[in-house]
Amino acid sequence: MTDIANAATEAPEFDWESALRVDARSLPCPQPLLAMRRALKTLAPGALLHLMATDPASREDIRSFCRLSGVPLLRTECPGGEFHYWLAAI
Repeated sequence: MTDIANAATEAPEFDWESALRVDARSLPCPQPLLAMRRALKTLAPGALLHLMATDPASREDIRSFCRLSGVPLLRTECPGGEFHYWLAAI
């Protein structure tokens, strides 16, 4: 097996579509962060959360929260002026 194939089989697989969706679009700072924190408290460890926001400040807010709290930020996307974050509950 190649190194790429080994890495692919060892990497955890996530079902991104099964994530709990938190729609914080159009909410001003710090509301997206607060909505995300409330939702994380309801999830079992390892469960995924998908936060959707339009507030540009959410980029730094979410990254800082994850860095300080230890919550893994698994994926980010910024399509069309929206910010999407996938986190794993701990």
